[in-house]
Amino acid sequence: MGSKELLSIVPSARRLYHVGVALSILESVALVAWTIALAQAISNFVGGRPYAPALVALAGLLALRIGLSFVGSQVLATSSSQLRSGVRAALTSRWSANSDELTSTGVDSALLGPGVDSLDDYVAKFLPARSVAAVLPIVVFLTIGFLDPWTLLILIFAGPMLILLLAVIGSRTRELSEQRFRELGWLRSFYLDMVRGIPTLKVFGRATESITAIEDVSDRFGRTTMSVLRTAFQTSLVIEWAATAATALVAVQVSFRLVEGNMGFGTALTVLMLTPEFFAPLRNLAIEYHAGQAGNAVLDQLPDLNALEVEPPSPSTISSVPPRQPPSIRFENVSFSHPGNDQPTLDSVSFSIAAGENVVLVGPSGSGKSTLLGLLQGRLEPTHGRITVNNKPLADIDPQEWLGNITSVPQNPFMFSSSVKDNVALSDPSASTGQVHGALKLALASEFVTELPLGIDSKIGEEGATLSGGQRQRLAIARAVLRDAPLVLLDEFTAHLDPVTERDMISSLGGFLESRTTVIVAHRQATLSLADRVFEFTAGRIVEVPQ
Repeated sequence: MGSKELLSIVPSARRLYHVGVALSILESVALVAWTIALAQAISNFVGGRPYAPALVALAGLLALRIGLSFVGSQVLATSSSQLRSGVRAALTSRWSANSDELTSTGVDSALLGPGVDSLDDYVAKFLPARSVAAVLPIVVFLTIGFLDPWTLLILIFAGPMLILLLAVIGSRTRELSEQRFRELGWLRSFYLDMVRGIPTLKVFGRATESITAIEDVSDRFGRTTMSVLRTAFQTSLVIEWAATAATALVAVQVSFRLVEGNMGFGTALTVLMLTPEFFAPLRNLAIEYHAGQAGNAVLDQLPDLNALEVEPPSPSTISSVPPRQPPSIRFENVSFSHPGNDQPTLDSVSFSIAAGENVVLVGPSGSGKSTLLGLLQGRLEPTHGRITVNNKPLADIDPQEWLGNITSVPQNPFMFSSSVKDNVALSDPSASTGQVHGALKLALASEFVTELPLGIDSKIGEEGATLSGGQRQRLAIARAVLRDAPLVLLDEFTAHLDPVTERDMISSLGGFLESRTTVIVAHRQATLSLADRVFEFTAGRIVEVPQ
């Protein structure tokens, strides 16, 4: 992905970026005009001529420069912020739609976190500096050419030399930046594995060795980071030396011609003051070159996010599920096999669930109960047969619309490192505080949440680390209750509850499930009290169990 493709991800950010670059170029041109006005004011003062008009021009150009610089930086910062938000949203959407593209938690989080963050300086500093470096030297070159054509000979030689030096050193910076980004992703994965594996390491007496391994990989990452910074500093140093040498050469030849009377004082002073401005954009580009190469390294890792826009399905092939109405569901000779496995998980399964009916699925682990829930959610597609909802094929229903009619409690619910309220309201961001409390009460979670330091605003740590398994399960149930959807899927929803709490939970949820179609995967006998019918899985087949 290149910079053009990056900017096209968020059109509003692209427009702001072009405005910001235009303001940066105008600010640089104003600097050239200010330099000429300053040289003219000094020349007039030394020559005894009126210099007040030049001072007025200096004040006006200075105010213009400050205004353009401030507005330009704000516009570019806003553009960068919008773009980074858009890239993160696009990445998340792409990974949600294509989970096969995920590599590892560490690598993907490095791309989504520090990787996207590095695009800030890339968009707000490097790309504008590159645009200014392409325009301003030409403006200064033409201005100096009009004043003193002889000086152009030095600039014609020095300008390309600086660009060549920048390219040679910059290529090394990019290689190191790419290496550092890869190591950052690997390092995150390594740390995550080590932290999650601490109990196992302690059991086998390997915890001490892990400390040495962490020190080694951290030192290696530190060396790579220092190599990147060292190369970046070298780039700036070489450009500074070259620009200073070229400016000194211009000063020498101008001084000789001034002494010999072949050049006027005003012209000589203007040329001397403008020459550093010829090199200034290149020097600034050298300073930002590290950010540029770091950004390019991230762009190489980004997928084609512009291909995310999916054409909406044809209205003729899309059906609707009436919202908030419990659906009827039918499986017609449904079979499902996981890729690479010849043995079907489900084999010609046929059964029906009436609207508003509660069905419990029982059977040994691996018999296909969770697979059936995945088929109902649309995450999996049948290998053979079909599933209908209200007598309409599930394959013809808009997936997002269908998911909007489902609420579920998975066997191992995930909790984010945020507050209780945020975790529960994940299913309905528009829910009020009162609705969250109502869901917590129905899920028998109000008591322990009230005892937390900040109540529903208390942080629960990464993956709910500060809570017990039963408490996390009850928050997951509250999350499902808050969604208030007509189809409820419960996968071992009482697995982490003690028998007394399980009994109370079943009693509490009875009224909530009455007006909904419910499919429950269960291993415990107590859950059967919720069932209108019970189906048992055996070797990929399903049979109804008489009650």
